[in-house]
Amino acid sequence: QRHFLPGARSIPFHTFMAGAPSVRYPVRRSPFLAKALGLVWLAGFLALAWAWPVPSWRWGLGAAVLLLAGSAALRFWLGTAEGEFRWDGGAWHAPGKVPLSDAPVVRFDGDRWLLVQVRVAGPGAGPASQWLWLEAAADPPAWPALRRALFAGAVPEPASEGIVHE
Repeated sequence: QRHFLPGARSIPFHTFMAGAPSVRYPVRRSPFLAKALGLVWLAGFLALAWAWPVPSWRWGLGAAVLLLAGSAALRFWLGTAEGEFRWDGGAWHAPGKVPLSDAPVVRFDGDRWLLVQVRVAGPGAGPASQWLWLEAAADPPAWPALRRALFAGAVPEPASEGIVHE
């Protein structure tokens, strides 16, 4: 079961179930994510190379966009946090033992992979977002406990007010 949660929202800490287990989970840069980002970039490069016999301003624009996308993907991958993601039964802690200012938000659930957005207290005016790519392979025995803790307070979205079920 894989689904994307575009409308995911933060859940206040007090709504987490009391039974959510304490868990420590290793976070590292994912070779899988690096390969996936690389394959997407390679597809763009091959499409651009296929158009090479007819260079124009569009080809130049495509090359610039491809370079920017590649550098953004590399920056994203290098910027993913490493360390330990922890739920102690009362609060979440980001890698680096930084307490979170809000509950983590699961942005992608691929069953064996999770993309989680966390907001840590930043040096500026507001909290800064950090992205964690979590994989079951990092610690298979702790994976179910991590998923239980992340989803323990999840509440289904209310039905749209425009739709009436009778």
